[in-house]
Parts: sequence; C-alpha cells; structure tokens
Amino acid sequence: MKDTLFIGKITAAMTHEMKNVLAIIRESAGLAEDLLAMSDESAFPYKDKFLKIMGKIENQVIRGSEIMAQLNEFSHIPEVERQSEDLNLVLNQVIFLSKKLSRLNAVDFFVEQTDTPITLNSNPLTTRMLIYRTLEFLAPVIDKGSEIRLKALGHTMGDDGFSVTIIAPVSNSFLLEKILAGPEWNALENEFRNNGASIGSSAGKNSLIVHFPQ
Repeated sequence: MKDTLFIGKITAAMTHEMKNVLAIIRESAGLAEDLLAMSDESAFPYKDKFLKIMGKIENQVIRGSEIMAQLNEFSHIPEVERQSEDLNLVLNQVIFLSKKLSRLNAVDFFVEQTDTPITLNSNPLTTRMLIYRTLEFLAPVIDKGSEIRLKALGHTMGDDGFSVTIIAPVSNSFLLEKILAGPEWNALENEFRNNGASIGSSAGKNSLIVHFPQ
C-alpha cells in the first residue's frame, strides 16, 4: 500500500468519526437550547446569554461539519492515479483547504469561475499539490490585503492549466518582476518541472500561468 493511500484511508476514517462527534454535539446543543427556551426567564436570569452561546456552538458545528466533509473528500484522492475532473471544482476545493494560509498572510484567494466546465484529466493529488504550492509560494511575498485570483484555462493556452492574477491594494507594476527575481523562484520552477508541470509569467500581465502534467 502506498504511503499516501494509507494516510488517506486513516484520514477518511477519522473524519467520519469526527462527523459523528459533531452530530452528537449539535443534537445535545439543540436539546439544551429547547430546554432553555421553555424555561422561565425569572427562574434563570442568564437565559439570553446561554441562548447566544448555543447559537455560537451551532454555527461552529456547521463550520466543523463543512471542514470535515471537505477533508473527507480530499482523503479519498490518493485512491485513483488519474481521473477527469472539472478544474473549477478542484480550484475551489484547494481554496477552501487553504483558508489558514490565506488568513495567516492576510491575503484573499478567489476563483474566477468559467462559463463552462473545464475538464482536466490528470493525477488528482499532483494537481492539488501544484495549486497549493502556487498559493503557498505567493501568499507570503505579495502585499498584505492583496488578492490572488485563480482561473481555469483549459486548452486556451495549448495545455490544461490555470492563470494566477495578483491584485494588489496599491498599484505595483514591479511586483511580478520582484517575485520572479526572488531567490526561491528557480527552486519553485524546478519543483514544478520535476512533477512534469510548468509555471511562468504571462507577458504584459501581472499574472502567472501554470500548466499541469499530461
């Protein structure tokens, strides 16, 4: 069994267990909220505060359930070596799983949806890794408050891939030049090349183009 497949199977099992834990917490909080709602406020002066607390618990359980669902879906990816997927959905999944990366660097990640699905046939784990590595590389080196916009390109650039456009809060025409001249850029290019992919600048635009391996 491959290491990634083993990790995926364990993660899938544990996320399923966590979904059950969250379901019990949600059910118990709901019951407590119902009991509070039926109580006399004069007999329980902190009723409103507790109801607000129950509401916060409910919101966090919903958030936790969404995280577990995404992580569970991600954990099954190593089970297949190649499959056809809508690149828009893949980009959205990676953006969701990269929320902490976005928050830590004070930058926003967005996906510009295409009008029609962009079908990508490749190794799903490698595809997601390359998308994440692009975000992981750019987030710390661009200005805080900037946006990183991803858009699926399909075959419009002669290969399956996506564009990465950087929108800074203040116009910075030399931002991309600064990134390309950085000491880690060559290492990133080599990493992509070793995975059969490529990353490079788009002429005349403050953006990068990533091509996936075929």
